[in-house]
Amino acid sequence: MKTFQLKYVALIAMISFYAVGVVMADTDYGSLKRISDKVVANMPNTWRVVEQKTGVIPYGHYDGLKYEGPGGLALVLEGGRIVFFHWKDKNGTWHREPLAKESLEIWIMPPEYHQSWKRFFVMKSPVPAEMIYEGKAAKVYAYPTHHIASIEKFDEIVSSLPTVTTSWPDSPYHTGRLSWTTWREDISRALGDEH
Repeated sequence: MKTFQLKYVALIAMISFYAVGVVMADTDYGSLKRISDKVVANMPNTWRVVEQKTGVIPYGHYDGLKYEGPGGLALVLEGGRIVFFHWKDKNGTWHREPLAKESLEIWIMPPEYHQSWKRFFVMKSPVPAEMIYEGKAAKVYAYPTHHIASIEKFDEIVSSLPTVTTSWPDSPYHTGRLSWTTWREDISRALGDEH
C-alpha cells in the first residue's frame, strides 16, 4: 500500500511540475527581439517604430476569454500617410481632422502560441490579427490600422460632442491598404531564414 501511495504522490508531483512549467514558461524575448529587428530593418525608410511592448497577445485573439499562455512582443509601425478622423458637430456639420497616421501593428509570438478554439463562441468579437509568418522561432501576426498622434486632441473633440458620431473611413483598419504595399512579402522574406 505504501509503494502505491509513493508512486501516486510522485506521479502527482511530476504532473504538477509539468503543468506549472508549461504555464509558467518564460518567453524568450531575446529571440523575439531578433525577429522584430529583422522586421524593422525591412520596412520602408518612411516608416518608423512608434511603440514596442512585451507580454502581449495579438489583437482580437482572446477578447472575452481568459489567456494564461506565453506573451509576445508587439510593434506599432507608423507610415507617413495621414488618416483623417471624421466627426459631426451639434449642428450636423461633418469635420475632418488629421489626427492619425497609417500603421501596422505586429505581434511576434513564441512558436507554441495559438488562438483558442473557444473564440468561435464569443459573440461580436473583433476581426483578429492574422498570422503572416510561422517558423521554428516564432509566429508573427499583423493588423493594418491607424495610430493616433494626439490622444489629447482626440479626447478634446470627442468630449465636446453631444453624441458620439465619428468615423475613421480612411483607416487601413477599414480599407486594408497601406502605403507599404509589399509589407506581407517583405516580412515573410526577411524572416525566411528563421525556419
